[in-house]
Amino acid sequence: MATGGKLIYPLQIPPEELRCDVTLLCGQTFRWKTVAPDTWRGVIGSHVITLRQTERDVFYSTASGEDVAPLLRDYFQLHTPLAPLYRQWSMADARFAQVAPAFPGLRVVRSDPVECLFSFLCSSANHIARITRMVDALCRRYGEPLGEVEGARYYRFPSVSALAVAREEELFALGFGYRARLVVQAARTLVERGEQWLYALRDAPYEEAHRQLLTLPGVGHKIADCVCLFSLDKPQAIPVDTHVWQIAQRDYLPELQGRSLTERVYRQVGDFFRARFGAYAGWAHNVLFAAELAAFRKRVQAGEVSA
Repeated sequence: MATGGKLIYPLQIPPEELRCDVTLLCGQTFRWKTVAPDTWRGVIGSHVITLRQTERDVFYSTASGEDVAPLLRDYFQLHTPLAPLYRQWSMADARFAQVAPAFPGLRVVRSDPVECLFSFLCSSANHIARITRMVDALCRRYGEPLGEVEGARYYRFPSVSALAVAREEELFALGFGYRARLVVQAARTLVERGEQWLYALRDAPYEEAHRQLLTLPGVGHKIADCVCLFSLDKPQAIPVDTHVWQIAQRDYLPELQGRSLTERVYRQVGDFFRARFGAYAGWAHNVLFAAELAAFRKRVQAGEVSA
């Protein structure tokens, strides 16, 4: 299929298996922008990719004209059928069954670990729109240019070596605040260990990967679990942020109301979700998390299910 001289390819995936409008904008990745109705553009690796959602499929194109189906199938983890998991989680949990119709096709992405780590170092005490702006600034300042599409310039995510030589004052001027120091320190630590140290955590058990990530500057339990879930193939990881902490107290563990989110309580919340939802608990948690976001609240109220 060709549009405006560019090849548009079908991903051959139905909406119940992938919905871009929720998957790309719910705070697990920060490189995608809405560029037209039901159309998003972002960067995966060195590719500028446009995605368009229809009632029956997702179509994609690249600035270079390349067919990147294998890349997208890996990124969206399409080897894992989602609809059976939704049915399993809905049977196991009444709250999930209540919100799931508003979020069909919400998948967990498989981001590059370096991009994921530094994106979530920007997330501390922050919201999705501001994190997105910070990641954009990081890419513009330190990333490799990938070209221009419809008047907008796109950049590869910066390498660890590029971030390691960044000056804290530069990042501070870009609006990173106290996170400027953490970004530089984490990058320098990764340079010392070798970048493959981070990628090797994909092959480590969840508990070991989580523990190792905690040794990086600026990485606490929540950021470690975000990196585990969204880039290191650990679908049981449960990032407990403010929203998830509220969900846990309100819907599942009322005995925790009034308690502080200590390390022990953090673990208790994660273990509860893992016991309730199983091996892909992190994926189920992502749907419950999205239902708490102001941007998606109307979907829950309306029970929106159409594409």
